[in-house]
Amino acid sequence: MSAAVVVAATALVAACSSGESRGPGSGEPAGGDPRARITFQLKAEPEEKAVYESLTAAYGKQGGGPVELVPLGRKDHLARLSTAFAAGTPPDVFLLNYREFSPFVLRGAIEPVGPVVEEAGVRLDDYYEEPRAAFTYDGALQCMPQNISSMVVYWNTELFAKAGVAPPTSDWTFDELVAAARALTRGGVKGLGIEPTITRMAPVIWGNGGRVVDDLESPTRLTLDEPAAREALQRMAGLAREVSPDKESQAAQGLLEQFMTGKLAMFMSSRVEVPALREQAGLSFDVAPMPGMKQPAAILHSDAYCIAKGSQNKAAAARFIAYAVGQQGSTITALGGRTVPSLTSVAESPAFLTTAKEPKSSQVFLDNIPNLQHTPVVPAWPEIEDVIETELTRTFLDGVPLDETLKAIRAQADPLLQQR
Repeated sequence: MSAAVVVAATALVAACSSGESRGPGSGEPAGGDPRARITFQLKAEPEEKAVYESLTAAYGKQGGGPVELVPLGRKDHLARLSTAFAAGTPPDVFLLNYREFSPFVLRGAIEPVGPVVEEAGVRLDDYYEEPRAAFTYDGALQCMPQNISSMVVYWNTELFAKAGVAPPTSDWTFDELVAAARALTRGGVKGLGIEPTITRMAPVIWGNGGRVVDDLESPTRLTLDEPAAREALQRMAGLAREVSPDKESQAAQGLLEQFMTGKLAMFMSSRVEVPALREQAGLSFDVAPMPGMKQPAAILHSDAYCIAKGSQNKAAAARFIAYAVGQQGSTITALGGRTVPSLTSVAESPAFLTTAKEPKSSQVFLDNIPNLQHTPVVPAWPEIEDVIETELTRTFLDGVPLDETLKAIRAQADPLLQQR
């Protein structure tokens, strides 16, 4: 896979690239040897890891220095970062979601990336504004976004055809989603996998005219118990109990795995699932937008490359990041299926929009961009997300009354929001 992606990327860049290269040699910032060995830590499943192995291999072939890849699971990734910074041995480069990076900024762990990547040849105006804004803190770009993904509905094309259900369209309604999920729930197949997380529920809440917090920039309380938000959650909880795998089924096999094995017709997630889905033999799938109950809404899913403040190899780190988010690097990760590139020219190119590989409707991710919103960027947010998921799971899977869980969420999460 790695060799094929590198070869394909090289050919595609040569065929359709325009403008100057963003690879090694486009600039060399101060801060150590620009070809020094660096460590690059990220959260990645095996199929994602293969994409980044392709990226680092191509970087080396273009004259870049050695990159040691350290792939971990989500919880392990964040825990290992905290431990490494505490011990004074952080990785030179690491990937973080915008929902996770502010604690590292506040502890002074991140080198603001804007000036160093610009010195390495990156033109920030070539990248979508939405992820750059999400990674800007105190007026400075802290980490360099690699993608501008969003939540979509993955759907199994064979199960739709077998059930005689019309394929989703780019403008389908929430009622049509519900009708399809019900029609597909039969014969051991469930219609729609619904995770009770805020990253899945936020766009549904926004699409019903609701809010997640009282103030996005300086939140002091959650607003999930306000009428529009509560209505959206109540409807999704009822739908989950009707068309989604039950607690026992999910304990035995996750939603992604159930989708991959034909037990689940639809589920909601971001672009991150594509590498694994492409590797599943016999699976035919596509993506559709998540329809709003009353209005279009989408949630930003974006990861970015960060540089450790204490890195002795900042020049090499910046040089690698400039390549990774540049024309060639962005093309490689796009071809591997992992990202919706933050580099506009690649997002709009055949590397991402190809119909030769699934999903054939990748344009959906770009169509979502005008409707993108994001959750608060505050230090306690990862912990608040865990609180919300734990409590909403009681309603979605155990049938606990929603008002009870919303009260519990407020009691635990509001004090965390008010910490500064």
